[in-house]
Amino acid sequence: MKKIIVLSVIASSLMMAGGEIAPVEPVVETQPAVSTDFGIFNDVKFNGELRTRYEYADQSGNVADAADTLTTRFALSANAGLGGIEGLSVFGQVMAVSNFGLDNYSFVGGGDTDYDAINDPDIARLTQAYLDYKTGDTLFRLGRQMINIDDERFVGAVGWRQMPQTFMGYTATNSSIEGLNLMASYLTERYGIVEKFEEGTETVLLHADYQVMPELKLTGYGYLIGSGPNVYGSDTFGVMASGKAGPVNYIAEVATQQDASMDHVSSVAKGDTADAMYYRVDASTVYNGFLFGAAYESFGAADGNAHGFNTPFATLHKWQGFADVFLAYTGGQNLYGLNDLYGKIGYVGGEYGQLTAFYHVFNAEDVTGCCGVPNDDAGTELDVVYNYDFSKNLNFMAKAAFFSGESEATIDVARNDKEVYWVQIGYKF
Repeated sequence: MKKIIVLSVIASSLMMAGGEIAPVEPVVETQPAVSTDFGIFNDVKFNGELRTRYEYADQSGNVADAADTLTTRFALSANAGLGGIEGLSVFGQVMAVSNFGLDNYSFVGGGDTDYDAINDPDIARLTQAYLDYKTGDTLFRLGRQMINIDDERFVGAVGWRQMPQTFMGYTATNSSIEGLNLMASYLTERYGIVEKFEEGTETVLLHADYQVMPELKLTGYGYLIGSGPNVYGSDTFGVMASGKAGPVNYIAEVATQQDASMDHVSSVAKGDTADAMYYRVDASTVYNGFLFGAAYESFGAADGNAHGFNTPFATLHKWQGFADVFLAYTGGQNLYGLNDLYGKIGYVGGEYGQLTAFYHVFNAEDVTGCCGVPNDDAGTELDVVYNYDFSKNLNFMAKAAFFSGESEATIDVARNDKEVYWVQIGYKF
C-alpha cells in the first residue's frame, strides 16, 4: 500500500509540473515565465521549481528503524526593477517542503526518533529577500540571500537538501579589474536546512580570485565565522590554484584555521579555540566522454583545542561521501582529523545521461580506538549517481551511497555501515 501511495504522489507531482524535469541544484534565477510591471516594480519576472524525491536511509548499529520518505519542494521567485531607478532591483523567493504524511524519519531537531535521519522536514520559508544596487562593475546586496563560494567547500546553499541554507547579510562584489573578482560579506543570521539551525551569527566572508592565464586561476580567502549555538567558530585563511593543464583539470588548496575573532553575543559555550591545517588536491580528465579522476582531502585534528579544522557553513553533502556519515563531524568539532582519498570514474558525454561512481577511503589520527586498539581506519564508501535531462527544464536522477564502517574506528560515526538511496524528478518553469 505504501508503495502505491509513493507512486501516486510522484505521478501527481509530474502532472502538476506539466511533464518536464530540473537539475538537482536549486534554481535561483532562470529564464522568466512572466515579465510585466506592477506599480513601482518594473520588468517583473517570475520563476518556479517543483522537485520530488524519494529517499531511503538505513544506519546499522543503532536501535532506530530504516527511514524513508517522499518529499516535494515547491519554489517560487520574483525579481524586478524598483522605481525605475537604474541599477536598483529587488528579489524574493519562497519555498515549501511537504512529505505528504510519509514521515517515517527523524531529522536534526525533530521528527520520529524511532527512525534514522533524513534532513528534509515539512517546512515553509521565505528563503530569499534582498535589494540589489549595481553601479558599473560593483554590486551591493542587502537582505536574506543564498551564498555559493567557489565549489561550496566552505560556504554554500546546501542545494541538495529540499530546504536550502541562506543568510541575512550585506554583500559587495567588484570586477573592475579584468580577471579579478572581489567579494566581501557581513552576515548576521543563518537559516539552515532545518529550524534548529536558524540562529544569529557574526561572520565576515572575504574572497578574491584572479585569472592569471587561461590555465591558472589563483584564489585567496578569509572566512571569520563567529561561534554560535550550533557552530564552532574560527578564522580560516587559505589559497587555491585551479585550472586546466592540457586535458587535466586540477585543484591545489591549503588553508589554516585559528581561534575565532568574531564575538557573537548570543552564542553558547561551543568553544572557539582552533589551530589546524587543511589540504586538498584534485585532478580529473574527460576522454571520449569518460571521466577519470582522483582527489585527496585532509582535515587537521583538534590536538588539544576545542575543535579541529571544520567547515560549518559548507554544502557538506558534496564532500566525504553522499551517505553523509561525516557531515556533522567535519562541520562541527572534528576531534581526530579526517583524511579522504577518493577516485571517480564515469561516462558524462552521451545522449543517454551521465553516470558517475566515487570510491572513498577514510582515515583519521592513529590513536586508541573504541576497543583499546590503535586504529586510524575510518571506513570506505561507494557512491553512484545517474542523471538524465529530458529537456533543459525536466531532469531525472537516481543515486545510491554505501558506507562500510570500521568497528574499531576512533571516530564513533565511522563504526557502523550505512546505505542510502534516492530517486528524484525536478521541473523548472
